[in-house]
Amino acid sequence: MVISIRNLTVEYRAGAEPFLALDVPNWEVGDEEQVAISGPSGSGKSTLLNVVAGLLAPTSGSVVVCGTELSDLGEAERDRFRAAHVSYIFQTFNLLQGYTAIENVLVGAAFSHGGVNRTQARELLAKVGLAHREHYYPSKLSIGEQQRVAIARALARKPKLILADEPTGSLDPKHAAGVVELLREACREHRCALVVVSHEMKIAEAFDRRVDFMTLNRALNGNGGAS
Repeated sequence: MVISIRNLTVEYRAGAEPFLALDVPNWEVGDEEQVAISGPSGSGKSTLLNVVAGLLAPTSGSVVVCGTELSDLGEAERDRFRAAHVSYIFQTFNLLQGYTAIENVLVGAAFSHGGVNRTQARELLAKVGLAHREHYYPSKLSIGEQQRVAIARALARKPKLILADEPTGSLDPKHAAGVVELLREACREHRCALVVVSHEMKIAEAFDRRVDFMTLNRALNGNGGAS
């Protein structure tokens, strides 16, 4: 299993009272599996991804990713683990504005153990249809092209798992479908697992395995959730 969660909870403080954002009793994702999590904004989907990525420590429970119990790791250790095994694609892309497309791919890969050279970065950009845009800065790229750079950068880290948080939120429906299919195809080719969260049902319907977050997160049955 690339993800194995048992009795996960995440609590925040809302004044003097704790606020239960996540309560996930059991959830697993297999090696190379592709999963879509659907649910409304503010239900806690991003919080779950942040826990799986090691960006957020859970309040309680077991979170095993790529064979490692994240609950046993300190913050710096989780950072190193994430660099070695997990890539995160954000809705806002997080591209470095002062770097070209190919430089963004190279810089992103530099934080991983494997890394890529310029030739490999160029090949990744070609796979996402941006061979002719490698020397363009993000400000000169369309929103869809920027998302493709983000995908190439994620793959450059040679991860075992890619997490994508509303990856099509800034795209129109036509380009959104193309980006999702591109991401799925790239993950199949690179043999890495993929978890996509989205509030758009059309995105979730592109996946064979779909998870209703309103069912997965028991905290929603009581006090709501967190974004």
